[in-house]
Amino acid sequence: MNNTRLRKIYQEAGRLFNSKGYANTKMAEIAKASGIAVGTMYSSFTGKDAVLSFVIYAALDKDYLSSEITLPIKPIEASRLIGLLKKVLDYASTSVLNVTDENGNICKSFPELMGGLFDLFADYLLAFDNIETNAGVLEELNEIYWPQKMAYFGELGDYLRLYMKAGQIRELTHIQSHVLFLTNTLTWWALNANLSFPEEPVPREVAKEFCLGMIQRAYQV
Repeated sequence: MNNTRLRKIYQEAGRLFNSKGYANTKMAEIAKASGIAVGTMYSSFTGKDAVLSFVIYAALDKDYLSSEITLPIKPIEASRLIGLLKKVLDYASTSVLNVTDENGNICKSFPELMGGLFDLFADYLLAFDNIETNAGVLEELNEIYWPQKMAYFGELGDYLRLYMKAGQIRELTHIQSHVLFLTNTLTWWALNANLSFPEEPVPREVAKEFCLGMIQRAYQV
C-alpha cells in the first residue's frame, strides 16, 4: 500500500473516530470511506486499535506519512505517543502561546496570536480531538492533554485582557465566552469544516485568510 492510500485512511479514520467514537466505528466503514476493500484494510493494520494509534501518531508527527511504513501496522506504544504529545504541547505553550516577554510586555500582537493558533489547530487538532473524544481508550494521553487544554482557556482569557488594556482589541465583557467563541471559530476553519464537508474541502490558506479576517473585524478597536 502506498503512502497516498495510507494518508486517505488517516483522514477518513480520523474523521470517523472523532465523529462517532472508537467503539462505534467499524473497520468496514473506514475501508469504504477510504475507497479500499475491507480485506486490504485488515492486511494493512493488525486491528482497529492499530488504526487509532496510527491516526494519533500521524497527526502528531508530520513526517510520518512521508516515511517508509512497514505493513501491517501494529498498535504504536503509548510511550511513543505520549512523547510526541508532550513535544507538541510544549511547542504550543512556549512558542504559540508565548505572548509576553520576561518583563510582561506584549511581544506578539493579537493577529499574530490568532494566526499561530490557527496553524496549531490545522496541524494538530485531529490528534487533540480524537484524544478527547476517545479518552476511554486513550486514557494516558487524555490525562496529559486535558489539563493543558484547561490551562489554554485560562491563558487565552488573560491575553485578551492584556490586548484590551493595550488597545489592540475592543472592550469585552464575559471574557470566557470570547475564549470559547475564538477557539470554536479557529478550530472550525482550521479543520472541522473539512471534516464536516469532506466533498468540498477548503484550502488551508483560504480558510485561514477568511477566519482571521472575520476575527479581526469582530475584535478591532
